[in-house]
Amino acid sequence: MSDLFAAIKESEPYKALLSAFASSRAPHAILAQSPALFHEALAVEIARLYLCANGSGDDDCASCLSWKGGEHPDFIRPLQWDRPPGIDDCRAMAGELYLAPVIAPRRFAVIPNAGKLSLPAANSLLKILEEPPSWGALLLLSEEMSLLPTIKSRTWHLKFDFEEELSPLPLPKTRDEWLSTIARASKMSFQEAAATLERWIKHCLEEGDLVRAEKLGKVELLFEKGRLPVYMAFDLLFGFLEEDLPDELFGHFR
Repeated sequence: MSDLFAAIKESEPYKALLSAFASSRAPHAILAQSPALFHEALAVEIARLYLCANGSGDDDCASCLSWKGGEHPDFIRPLQWDRPPGIDDCRAMAGELYLAPVIAPRRFAVIPNAGKLSLPAANSLLKILEEPPSWGALLLLSEEMSLLPTIKSRTWHLKFDFEEELSPLPLPKTRDEWLSTIARASKMSFQEAAATLERWIKHCLEEGDLVRAEKLGKVELLFEKGRLPVYMAFDLLFGFLEEDLPDELFGHFR
């Protein structure tokens, strides 16, 4: 299990959810507040809990064994993680949520960037929040709690801080440390790699190392746009920061 997923499972909000499942009080709708960088990983871990036949999120039940990476037949993922769904998207998601589960005891849908929903899209969610199917569960993700009071009143609020996961982090200092980091990067999720880059940038800025911070920022941008896989982003950083590769090479990845 990765450090990020361990941080989610060891957090107090996640433990509160586990307790709710143990006492058969799992809410049908959750509003989870956290930095946007962690929304996808957070959604997957909460979905694993809701879709598990035993309410543990990690066992050998048929539903848990049906996960393939971050995909599951009863997990209704958003079309895009970085923007809120429109009214038509919300209606389509609601329609999918009302379908009978394929293999899990529930269907689980995610609304990203819920704090930025348009008024029509937000209002379209009210019916499903008021009258959800017995097998349906809904997760709203937001960086802030600025949602319609009618939505907030119908959801259970959880706040995930991830302060340590966003704290400044020194760059590897030796070639061996870099090679070890690059090797670990091949097993990192997108969120873990992006968080690591962000922490490195923060450390460089705190140290006044603007040159390295700028190079890190360029690689981070290419990575977030999907131009570089995780291992290549870290390998490229090593070349630019430690092997003095010319900045002109950035142009080949645009």
